[in-house]
Amino acid sequence: MVSILFCIVLGLPLSYFLNSLWCLRRNLLAAKATGLPYVVLPWSNLNLPWLLLRPLLLPVLNKLPIRDSLWFRLLSVDWPWHQQYAVFQQLDADNFIYVSPTRNYFNTADAAVIDQITKRRHDFPKPVEVYRSLDIYGKNVVSTEGNLWKHHRKTVSPPFNEKNHRMVWDESLHQAQSMINGWMSHQAESSVSIYQVADDCMKLSLHLISFAGFGVNLDWAGAEDQRRQPLTNGHATSNTEKETKPSEIDGNHRMSYVDALQSLLHNMLWIFILPMFCMKWLPFSGIRRSYTSYVEWGRHLRELFDNKKDDIAAGKAQEGMDLMGSLCKGAGLTSGSTVMDSEKLQSRSVLSDTEIMGNAFVFLLAGHETAANSIHFSCLYLAMHPASQRRLQKSLDRIFASRPISEWEYERDFTALFSTMAGAVLAEELRLIPPVPAIPKCIPCNASPQTLVINGQKYTLPPSTYINLVSLAAHRNPKSWPAGPPSDPKNPVHPNSNTDNDLEEFKPERWLQDTAQISDDPAEKDQYTEDAPNTATGTNSSNTLHRPPRGAYIPFSEGYRACLGRRFAQVEILAALAVIFKDYSIELGVDKYASDEEVEKMGENERREVYGKTVGDVRALMMEKMGMLFTMQIRGANVGVRVVKRGEERFADLYR
Repeated sequence: MVSILFCIVLGLPLSYFLNSLWCLRRNLLAAKATGLPYVVLPWSNLNLPWLLLRPLLLPVLNKLPIRDSLWFRLLSVDWPWHQQYAVFQQLDADNFIYVSPTRNYFNTADAAVIDQITKRRHDFPKPVEVYRSLDIYGKNVVSTEGNLWKHHRKTVSPPFNEKNHRMVWDESLHQAQSMINGWMSHQAESSVSIYQVADDCMKLSLHLISFAGFGVNLDWAGAEDQRRQPLTNGHATSNTEKETKPSEIDGNHRMSYVDALQSLLHNMLWIFILPMFCMKWLPFSGIRRSYTSYVEWGRHLRELFDNKKDDIAAGKAQEGMDLMGSLCKGAGLTSGSTVMDSEKLQSRSVLSDTEIMGNAFVFLLAGHETAANSIHFSCLYLAMHPASQRRLQKSLDRIFASRPISEWEYERDFTALFSTMAGAVLAEELRLIPPVPAIPKCIPCNASPQTLVINGQKYTLPPSTYINLVSLAAHRNPKSWPAGPPSDPKNPVHPNSNTDNDLEEFKPERWLQDTAQISDDPAEKDQYTEDAPNTATGTNSSNTLHRPPRGAYIPFSEGYRACLGRRFAQVEILAALAVIFKDYSIELGVDKYASDEEVEKMGENERREVYGKTVGDVRALMMEKMGMLFTMQIRGANVGVRVVKRGEERFADLYR
């Protein structure tokens, strides 16, 4: 008995090891046959045992000579962020394969290749298994392909129109005003920096998308009476939510709508990797809370769905974008009917209950994180580059003059923002930190080999190849972007990537083709085009923003699978940035190096030195702590900032 057990214990790992070697050899031969550069990895960077053991092994492995090896750097699941364009520079190629026992991964930062792949949707579909974790409430427009995806898209897309974008604009202005009031209230009570900017940007976006998509009104405390009014001169109270709940915490609920959703989003990793049936019984409070939040928000979502069905049956109109209403109508519900057409449901011409729930969840998850991150990182980048912040503020002065926020209009002002410095700030932030570091595609295992033209030559990729459109690298590829010399060659932003140019630097001015817009002369007038530039898809018709080659700029993907909510996010982000920077400036907190009193006594050179150190700290923090679960975020750390009225900056000499 002991010998049998010993053979099993020894045989299973040995069998796994030998099978991995055989698979690695098979995949290596396939990679060599393509003629493309390749790197061999001992296992995939998505290997589950590696992901679990990596935090424990890294301190030891980083002391070994392998730490600088290219294959070792690629074993990090976050390698696109940490390496950026450096891997492609080291290989002297914009396309390469990394080989693992699991499969081969084709990685590209080549704009022409990305353009080919995104145009050939049937040849290079989305690997839906990668998105299976998003199906916790049901299939959705993100996790499907083929005809099923077409059906989901047809149902989900109607609410994304200009009429609803006007509503998004108005609500974004209101929510941003409330957030600013909360910040100013916090600083009125303390002389230290505020560190909840990232969380508050998440709240802003969550409030907006809950209202737009589901009719749930969430407000910051003290803001109920300020809706769509200009900022007051006084300070608001704290920035805690006041929730208009779809249901109170009663016998049917253990968590409110907001608490359940926030807990769910913060603990999604457990829900992704653990079976639901065991989460409920595991003796770990964090895991059990994850399960509770999953169940509770599902109940809130179901209540919203049931209420919407009743409203449709009664013929009631819904305020706002009404995504849930559109989903219900896509399920075959009409006025006077409270049940779905079972015949249509069986024929797959309408969505099922679970598919409605799945789409509602994905809309909220993807929409609120993408926009919130862009607002947050735009604020940080502008704080790190005061001169660009000042140019943005002067551009806002030209657009809005002395008009109060209550008179800002979507049709007039959004186009003006998108076509000038504000649009350049957003475009540059998304260039440097796109929502995801790489966009996955694949050649299915049952498909034919696919040919790509690379630098004028044809290369064939075999079935079962995964494809990474590495947006972080494509956005930094000197072959696709005009580049100047680095601002500080001795202290590059990235130690290895693009050290001889400025493509790692935040320079929104690179998007402004009209040099008049870079000028600080307030007398100059910006000229706006009628159509807002579409920088996300490369079909920008404006002469005021740079137009990169197709495939070079893909923050919202490109082609048939481009993000449905792209304009929604752009409207929200630009409205929020306009509210923040029209009357306020954001500076990094220098508390680590000097108190307020010490800063007041400093001369210009001393202030520059202190601020420069702080900027260096933030850059290092972003490089070290940036990671991805759904979108790129700083994980486990916060950056302190000071929000001040314009004209009261402590480092005004840096704004020249």
